[in-house]
Amino acid sequence: MRRRVAASILFALLLSACDAGNGDDGSQAPASSPPSAATASPRETPGGSLALPKKPDFLLPVTTGTSSRALPVFTSTKKVYTIHALCTGRGTMTIQYGPNDSDPSKITCGDPLTIGRVYTAPGEQKHLSVKVDGTDVHWSMAILSGTHSM
Repeated sequence: MRRRVAASILFALLLSACDAGNGDDGSQAPASSPPSAATASPRETPGGSLALPKKPDFLLPVTTGTSSRALPVFTSTKKVYTIHALCTGRGTMTIQYGPNDSDPSKITCGDPLTIGRVYTAPGEQKHLSVKVDGTDVHWSMAILSGTHSM
């Protein structure tokens, strides 16, 4: 099935500045040490904020990496899911939606947060992967069920 992705780029710099100081969930690391993948809160990642809603319905919780890899299988119960992705370093990360994907989503590292909706038939999503091209690339992403307001 052909999947369409409508990606919109948000300028999350202001959002991450606002989120960084509110401390409403109490799980932020001290300012002297950056959060690691193991200690990052669901709203903050080592590369910045994924601008997640307050109560996200995760299909794939916040996931981080530095290399290419397949993503875990998840099951979408709706006809749409939303990807929040962020990349830092020198290069790109590409989200591929299957082995023969002719239209993957390429994200340039250093760009603002990318949020895109994927329209597909409900069911098991087992062919998603991230491909990294570049040096010192660090990526973070989360996949949420359905659509949500920003």
